[in-house]
Amino acid sequence: MVTTKAIPKDMKQIYNIGWLLGGLMLLAGCDISNRDNNLSEPLVYFINSGETTVNLYNTGEDYVYDLPIFKSGLIEKRADIELTIDENLLKQYNEENKKIAEILPAKYYQINKKEGIMETSQKNANFQVTFRTSLLDEDPNKENYILPISLLSKGEVQVNPQKASAIITPAIQMTTFGFTCGENQTRIIENNSIEELEITLPIETCFPNKWNIEFTADATPALLDEWNTTNSTAYQLMPENSYQLTGEAKLAAGIDKQNLKLIVNAEKLPVGWSAIPIRLSNPSQFTIAEEQSICYVTVLKRLPGRLDRTGWTVYSESSHQGSDEAKKMIDGLPNTMWHSKWSGISLPQVIIFKLSKVSEFTEFEILRRSDQYNTDLKAGTFEVSMDGTKWQKIADFDFGKDKTDDFVSFYSIPVKGIYLKISITESNRVTNVSICELNARGFANN
Repeated sequence: MVTTKAIPKDMKQIYNIGWLLGGLMLLAGCDISNRDNNLSEPLVYFINSGETTVNLYNTGEDYVYDLPIFKSGLIEKRADIELTIDENLLKQYNEENKKIAEILPAKYYQINKKEGIMETSQKNANFQVTFRTSLLDEDPNKENYILPISLLSKGEVQVNPQKASAIITPAIQMTTFGFTCGENQTRIIENNSIEELEITLPIETCFPNKWNIEFTADATPALLDEWNTTNSTAYQLMPENSYQLTGEAKLAAGIDKQNLKLIVNAEKLPVGWSAIPIRLSNPSQFTIAEEQSICYVTVLKRLPGRLDRTGWTVYSESSHQGSDEAKKMIDGLPNTMWHSKWSGISLPQVIIFKLSKVSEFTEFEILRRSDQYNTDLKAGTFEVSMDGTKWQKIADFDFGKDKTDDFVSFYSIPVKGIYLKISITESNRVTNVSICELNARGFANN
């Protein structure tokens, strides 16, 4: 038989307080437990782990490469670490990459400090490798060396196994500088639209520059004939009084870039294409890269009128639809057009015109159809020939996907020919392409 007794009021209060204190202790215990769960043991590792190529420029100075190490984890502990050259790492590298690389001989580098202590609160440490670049550059086997470095820990702090190694490939590079604007700087100007044209010619070193490097920068007209012959072009030489080269021919210590400027008097330029070669030479030290030593500045002063298409004939066409033949491209009527065959064809579609006279081209103008299929024509090329057999590409065109309502110009290098080929390589509507009018600007032989 179970009996129940009333609990006195004071006892009830003590009982409730006990439960409350117990609950608070339990919560506190849970909080401590959760906090401990969020604490992690520290790990040390290479920040730049894995394979790294270090470009070394033979400037006559050694190169210092930083090899930073990080210590993670919320629990702070002191780490006693060491760097070691690891032959097993070399073997693994060769097996995975099917190479026969060798460890970089000790005479070509120095690890400035192989051992170190990371104090309890310290998160970062920086080790350094000094490469003796000039000495390494003399070794005929220099392209076959790597430096396989493993990170070791002598204390209770462990190494992150996924970031425990760094494989450094030292790569000797030429210490060169030169133009970074490419071989050709081109500008297009409307006839008599401006008086002066300023063209920037950037020069840059490929290495951190600590020296005062002087050089010579000259306009060199004699180079143009050879360039025209090599490229089968017909650029005119800019008149001597139409341009001026300005800017200091020097890369000062601490400066990797310098700009020269060619100031062109547009009023004194001939109509059509003209050019002037600018050459860098006579460096006070280091080397001017051959492919960066000359920049050909070319300017097109647009012709006011178009070539006369009288006497142009269609030499060949790859296809046409119904009466939409290639001759519609040169009939002077914007509402007629050439259209490729609707089906059973592929790109490119090619049309060749034979001109009535040998002509030198500077520009092409294309008018697309004006209806809902305006954007069918996308991209292609222009080529010219003197005999209809040997062709030279002189211009590309690309409308993208945008709609156009008027003639669009595409500029060509100046090449002479009597045959003109247009190859249409891309369509925005499968293989359907069309052209309403094709015009050209340039010079026709009398």
